[in-house]
Amino acid sequence: MKISDIIPLKNIFLDINASSKKALFKLISKKISIRFKIDQNEILDNLNQREKLGSTGIGNGIAIPHSKIKGIKKLFSLFLRSKSLVDFSASDSKGVDIIFVIIAPENATTEHLLALSEISKFLKIEGVTEKLRKLKTNKEIQQLLLQVNEDL
Repeated sequence: MKISDIIPLKNIFLDINASSKKALFKLISKKISIRFKIDQNEILDNLNQREKLGSTGIGNGIAIPHSKIKGIKKLFSLFLRSKSLVDFSASDSKGVDIIFVIIAPENATTEHLLALSEISKFLKIEGVTEKLRKLKTNKEIQQLLLQVNEDL
């Protein structure tokens, strides 16, 4: 599994307007609902339920909200960059502007964990987070994802 396979170009969204985690999750739920024709409220509920277990804000302005959803047939991911910082109650108390979303089929186990691992490895590469914040287009983000595949 490669990071560029997890997040295709059409799933990269830059400079989104999300003033809160609630607004962000609504936006994410809407995008997934449209793509998979699944009830937006069900997706929103699943994301919120997962978040109640503990913040998916991992620090350094990054969050990886994830959930398993009935009706999804294969792993689905999004990359979003927010114009403003979103409070995720992360352990470092920093607001979040970089969001990786992982949505897996209800019965998925290893694929979900592999995607989390791949994103985590990607984020540990020196300078990647800064590049994610500076790059201007979806294509530039995709190029970064592809480049990292070659480097690993």
